[in-house]
Formats: sequence, C-alpha cells, structure tokens
Amino acid sequence: MPTLTLDLSVAKTLVHRLATDDEFRHLFTTDTEAAILQAGHVPTDPVELVQFVADCCADIRLADKEVIALAEEEIIAMLTCGTGYSVPMLEDGQGTPRTLR
Repeated sequence: MPTLTLDLSVAKTLVHRLATDDEFRHLFTTDTEAAILQAGHVPTDPVELVQFVADCCADIRLADKEVIALAEEEIIAMLTCGTGYSVPMLEDGQGTPRTLR
C-alpha cells in the first residue's frame, strides 16, 4: 500500500483550505493529485503520489467544512506522520515459536 507523508506547512494549508474554500474542496474531490500539489506538496517521487491517489483517494466524500475545522489538529497530525500503516504478521514456523515481524 502506498504511503504519503506531508510537511507540516502543506498539511496545514491542505486542511485549512478543505475547511474554508469551496473551490478547493471541489478540486480535491475531482483531482486530488492537483489539490495536494496546489497545497504545496513537492513529491520526492511523483509516481508515489500518483499511486497513492489511485489506490487511496477514489470516491472521496468530504465532511462538512465545520467538521474538518473542528478536527483540524488531529487531521494535520495524521497527515504529517504518514497515511500508511503496517499490519504485524504472525507466522507459524513448523514447530518453532511464532514470531512477530
């Protein structure tokens, strides 16, 4: 699964505009990649952004502006720590103890 981590200034801009700007909200739902770039994100690997948008941003429905504004700090924290996650795997090693990796 692709991941995307935004710089703090980009995350703040993105969330603020999603909470206040109807035109930007429309852009975000119709061309998420362009909206992220417009918010100031400079991808180190452009393919990563394209893949992230393709895999994780289909059929976006935004919360109301007021809801986004109320959760602004939490959303920014999520966007700056990374949107990907890892799932621990337990393996049965044929008689050996299970290992968490």
